[in-house]
Amino acid sequence: MSRSLDKDLLAHLKADDPGSVYNDISTILTDLPDNDLLEIELLGKSHPLEPGVNYLRDGAAVAIPKLRLVQAFFVARGILQSYQAGHAVHRKEAVAATAVLLLMDPEHLTAANTRKRLLTSALDTSKPNKLALKQEKQFVDSLLTSRLYRHAKSPTLWSHRRWLLQLFAVHDVFVDLQLDIKEVVMVAGIRHPRNYPAWHHARFLLGRSPRLAGSIVADIKEFCLKNHADISSWSFLIYAISMIEGEENRRKVCSSVLADVHNITESFNWTNESVWVFLRSMATTGLACDQHLALFLTLNERLVSTTPESSGQWRVLNSARRWFEESRLR
Repeated sequence: MSRSLDKDLLAHLKADDPGSVYNDISTILTDLPDNDLLEIELLGKSHPLEPGVNYLRDGAAVAIPKLRLVQAFFVARGILQSYQAGHAVHRKEAVAATAVLLLMDPEHLTAANTRKRLLTSALDTSKPNKLALKQEKQFVDSLLTSRLYRHAKSPTLWSHRRWLLQLFAVHDVFVDLQLDIKEVVMVAGIRHPRNYPAWHHARFLLGRSPRLAGSIVADIKEFCLKNHADISSWSFLIYAISMIEGEENRRKVCSSVLADVHNITESFNWTNESVWVFLRSMATTGLACDQHLALFLTLNERLVSTTPESSGQWRVLNSARRWFEESRLR
């Protein structure tokens, strides 16, 4: 594949001052709004801006043309290379450069690791800069929840966030983990369906505070019912139910969840794999009562009878029933 740029793109790249473009974009990413996340969107060629206008902004919502971001990226890369070479680059300038690099490429490991070192150095003083810690979380969460398809599922960004929360614990800074699941993980799950890295991060959060399980199940269930083809969220719902303290409480919550899922599945005739993997798994956990087990079999039988045997949906339903029956024989 050719790596050459077309003449029109080269002309646009040279037309504007890249330094000015970089300053505008890096300022957006470093001067974050109070107690709010940025909602960033990248604009394609179909949304050209006037010369000298490098972004559009309405409150926390920001739209940046991809071309402008490319221009800023080259400037940011030069700054980071100078920093790595030991030249005199101020900490704030290095932070701004890495922010632009991660907006352009969420898997830029060098940029992510540089931010780790910069943040660690800011905290390893007699008066740790805890504001820098909160700002880093705000920046990372903005990337993960924005309308940026690659960022929402970026292993590098989720790993960086996990490291960041461990740093919060070391410096005794409070984090509302339940709010993180609702406003970061779930939003990222909408931005990028079947977002395994996001829901894996939710397991990490719940593992740090298992007592949240009972209070978060209702929110997860609602997410699953609204995104019923998302197997990653259904898997996390099973995990959350299993983490509820006390067998009686687990059974009570399991019963409530199964009742709702059975009702919706019956109403909409859901035959997709995600829902039925959840139902068969819950039916074999030992938490479901006899009434729900009977309902599982009745619902499965009705849907099997109305689904063409040659279809993938029939195979899903048949597999779920066989899984259940085999588990009962063990």
